[in-house]
Amino acid sequence: MPFYLQHKTDTFSLALWRIDEGIEFFESKFHLSPEIQNASSRLQWYATRHLVNELCGSYTPVLKDEYNKPYLNNGPQLSLTHTANYAGAIISKQIVGIDLEALRPKVERIAHKFLRPDEIDAIPETEKMEKLILYWSAKEALYKLHGRKQLEFMTQLLIDPFTLQQQGTLTARIIANDIAPDNLTVHYQFFDNHVLTYVVGR
Repeated sequence: MPFYLQHKTDTFSLALWRIDEGIEFFESKFHLSPEIQNASSRLQWYATRHLVNELCGSYTPVLKDEYNKPYLNNGPQLSLTHTANYAGAIISKQIVGIDLEALRPKVERIAHKFLRPDEIDAIPETEKMEKLILYWSAKEALYKLHGRKQLEFMTQLLIDPFTLQQQGTLTARIIANDIAPDNLTVHYQFFDNHVLTYVVGR
């Protein structure tokens, strides 16, 4: 199908693709085949690459750097994400990170891995799943923006307290030796039992 969502600014182009097509649709458009055995993961791989081609207007290979971060040969910064139902991509003049997460209650079981106890305790029960998923997704987007791995989600990817809305922004910081602490803005939007987050560097 066409773009599910598209957003363009002077700095970046972002789009989501709802994966309604079968894998045959994508295979016919590529001359390469990923070494991925799982059928769902294989479909998502194709969908993200197809989305990049659609955003760029022509076939544009997605490469990986030494940290497994995707990039394009022609200069722009790139970040990719996918779930079983959606593929997402953002192409930018500046470093970027994007993430998609489906809303799932099981996030409560792993919350202690990415939030402090006081942050978890401050979340109202009526907002718990949505806020936890949003925290997780926002930190994933920050992690992708940093692109160097080995970051501790609880102590190095920090998000200020916020009021939950259907869409909005979060103030965040990355604490790492190779980056100067500075406020970053994470944009988010809830839709179709998912949350989208993205962050564009300065």
